[in-house]
Amino acid sequence: MAKTNSVNKRANHIRVVVFTALMTALTIVLTVYTKLPMASGYYNFGDVPIFMTACLLGPFPALITGALGAMLGDIILGYMAYAPFTLIIKGLEGFVASILFQLISKFIKKQIPQALIVFADCFLCGLIMAFGYFIAEGVLLAEDKWTGGIANLPLNILQGTISAAVATVLLYACQIKKFFGRIYNRVPQANSTVDKTDDENQDSKNNGNCKRKEEL
Repeated sequence: MAKTNSVNKRANHIRVVVFTALMTALTIVLTVYTKLPMASGYYNFGDVPIFMTACLLGPFPALITGALGAMLGDIILGYMAYAPFTLIIKGLEGFVASILFQLISKFIKKQIPQALIVFADCFLCGLIMAFGYFIAEGVLLAEDKWTGGIANLPLNILQGTISAAVATVLLYACQIKKFFGRIYNRVPQANSTVDKTDDENQDSKNNGNCKRKEEL
């Protein structure tokens, strides 16, 4: 039994690492290939996989996905000045989104659809992202008296809102959350089935041996 638990824990750890890496790569791709220039910086859909990771994998995978994925996207696109701010802002966005999702799901009334909870959660964290970049652009563009940050603030809020809506639709309307659960939980179920079968076979052998001894 202890060996089975150890194997399952190792499998869980591997799956978390693999899926976190995949979502981080998806964040980079969406950040780079959905870029729309703004007054300063750019609009993108890189928040979508961050929100999905927050819902599916938990706080620390979401933090890594947001921090590394978005920062590497900035670096690839040549926005080096934004990279340190993005590391903090997008990492915080993913981490807080996951924590809020867990807390709200635990204490909210059950009659409220979970999809609505996820959208509200992601929307709030999209606001955190928008105001984070407002402060960052105020620091980077101080000579312009925060005009760049003010000009981009509504667009960043729009980016967070649209990303929250897209993530919610993908997770629930497209049933990615349910599909992900089946894939993610497949290995432990398979292991437990194999272990159970092995135990049953061993018990059968033991029972057979006992019967032979009794007959002798």
